[in-house]
Amino acid sequence: MNLERVSNEDKLELCRKYYLGGFALLPFLWLVNVVWFFREAFVAPPYGEQPLIRRYVRRSALGLGLWGLGLGAWVGVFQTQRARWGPWGDFLAFTLPLGTP
Repeated sequence: MNLERVSNEDKLELCRKYYLGGFALLPFLWLVNVVWFFREAFVAPPYGEQPLIRRYVRRSALGLGLWGLGLGAWVGVFQTQRARWGPWGDFLAFTLPLGTP
C-alpha cells in the first residue's frame, strides 16, 4: 500500500490497528508499524494526525524492544538452564540435543 494515496485519518487508524495488534502477542506488527510509519511520524511535514501517529510509532518501538529483550532473556536462561530442569526442560525443548549435559 502506498501511504501517499491514503488520507491522514486512514493512516492514523491503520497505525493504531497495528499498534493494538502487537498486544495480541504479534510483535511483528510493531516492527511493521515502526518501519512503515516512521517517515510519516518523523520526516513528513506536520499535519493534524501526526502527533498521534508519532506516539503510536514510539510505543510500537518500545514494545518491540521490550519484547526482544524478554525473548533474548528467555533464550539465554533456557540455553543455560535446560539441563537442570530435567524432564520439564526436555518437555519445553523442540529438539533434544544429543550428548551429556
